[in-house]
Amino acid sequence: MSIVLGMAASHDSSACVFRDGKLVAAVSEERISRIKCDGGRMPRGAIDECLRIAGLTRKDVDHIASNYDHFSDRYTNRVHNPVHKRLERAVSNSVKKLRGVENQRQVFLRHVQNDLRHLGSDRKPEEFLVVSEFLSEEGFRPDCQMHFVDHHLSHAAGAAFYAGFDECAVITMDGEGDLDIYYTASTFKDGRLQCLHVGDTPGCSPGYFYMDITEQLGFRPLRHEGKVLGLAAYGDAKPLYDKFKQCLRLSGDGLNFDCDFKNGKGPEGGLKRRSAFMKEAIVGHSRENVAAAAQAVFEEAIVAICRNFLRQTGMKHLSVNGGVFANVKLNQRIAALPECEQLFVFPGMSDTGNSVGSAILALDKLEPGFMGRNKHVLETVYWGTDPTRDEIKAELDRRGLKYEELPFEQVVEKSAQAMHKSQVVGWFQGPMEFGPRALGNRSMVAAPTDRSINTWLNERLERTEFMPFAPSVLAEAADELFEGVEPGRHAAEFMTITYDVKKDWHERIPAVVHVDGTARPQLVRRDRNPKYWQLIDRYRQLSGIPLVLNTSFNVHEEPIVCGPHEAAQALVDRRIDHLAIGNFWVDGPSNQKAN
Repeated sequence: MSIVLGMAASHDSSACVFRDGKLVAAVSEERISRIKCDGGRMPRGAIDECLRIAGLTRKDVDHIASNYDHFSDRYTNRVHNPVHKRLERAVSNSVKKLRGVENQRQVFLRHVQNDLRHLGSDRKPEEFLVVSEFLSEEGFRPDCQMHFVDHHLSHAAGAAFYAGFDECAVITMDGEGDLDIYYTASTFKDGRLQCLHVGDTPGCSPGYFYMDITEQLGFRPLRHEGKVLGLAAYGDAKPLYDKFKQCLRLSGDGLNFDCDFKNGKGPEGGLKRRSAFMKEAIVGHSRENVAAAAQAVFEEAIVAICRNFLRQTGMKHLSVNGGVFANVKLNQRIAALPECEQLFVFPGMSDTGNSVGSAILALDKLEPGFMGRNKHVLETVYWGTDPTRDEIKAELDRRGLKYEELPFEQVVEKSAQAMHKSQVVGWFQGPMEFGPRALGNRSMVAAPTDRSINTWLNERLERTEFMPFAPSVLAEAADELFEGVEPGRHAAEFMTITYDVKKDWHERIPAVVHVDGTARPQLVRRDRNPKYWQLIDRYRQLSGIPLVLNTSFNVHEEPIVCGPHEAAQALVDRRIDHLAIGNFWVDGPSNQKAN
């Protein structure tokens, strides 16, 4: 079978490698560049890291799968045999839109695609890419084949392929993909995706609605939407509910979005008018109430679409993908629908996951029926960097840190004892996770019993969060702790859904229970992450509590740590009290300084 490289950019660049039809590496560019949400350009660092993990080079790659979005100007032929003057003018206008982009890393093909659509041309945007020059300058073989796939189709492919369902409904939502599309509803059956509904009405994007609210509350869109979600639990939706219903609501047919701002000059006119309306509407209201109203309207419309599409198709299983489904409270409401027996949320739900979806679609093109034959229940997203023992030791030695190299059982014992004494451990084990969540291989862990930890640990990490930290829970204890686990049990392995915490646990684990009584758990299975399961189970033996507090191993506005260098830096900077990295145990930094 072929070596297939998938890549995606937009606001979260990433790459992945499939060998013999199996995903063997996937890495977000931000983990390599150390620039949060690094995107809008070709993910060269992630490409090379994925190939290194797989033991390959660029010359080994047979196929490259990509969305239409991250090729620099030098690889594009702007007026390659133009169909007519109108097309040439449209392509020229696309180039003008992109002038001034840093390092000329331009989203040229995506703009061309929109121009072609509006002109009614059947030309494909990849015709404007100088493939031979791209392959030569980037170090790939001249016979390497390129495959371009639609943004939302990539989202749908990742969701359908990894859910493990024989058949299911598949819904994708975000700010915007190719051709101004922000929503699709499809069925997956007999290994094939069939798209039945598309949302592309200007001004009605649910993703842009939430991004607007994020920005107007003083946060950074495409990065801090989780803060809006956390803040919403403290507010009252009623004062702004009717106003926001003008901005986002269910369409008349019950299967799409509507708003009062569909008409506007150009495709972005409606969005600008809606944004201006919201900005004026929130004046004088608390940000808690603004967040609460936005979350309520957002949930109501999306949950209704999911319910109605399940009814229309008769499907009982639903798989979702796209940035909108990073909203874990929304996912809880979807999973609670009577029509939904099981919900799967693709863990790399932002655009970073589209490298994986693109590669799956290329494989399905190369081997018709690949998706149907190879679909399976996703067991892991530990597809990233996995430093060797010698690499870890070299970094600790370079910094002059005092450490012990111990049998792993002793590393577990020291970590559990430290947590039981209200200390924070940096837990760095095995391959790095793919996607936005720290899932026990690049996590900071602590006891969930200290109500004040939300204050002092956030201060230590320079974070200003409104949600509590998440719990990593022994999977076999999930039903003891949470209400209604079953529909989202698989999704909860990847921390993509909230649950109501049973009341008798609220006071026992206050650090991981939000003000609304929910928690966002990671259900840890012994067969899928035995090292992390062993740590949690040892803490359970000490405390009687089958979970630990888990937060991502990074400080505010930095990506999750990738290698030993960043992990050791966290210890030196006193972000953590101890570091458990592989079989090395490094005590707190009181007398340890970097060289």
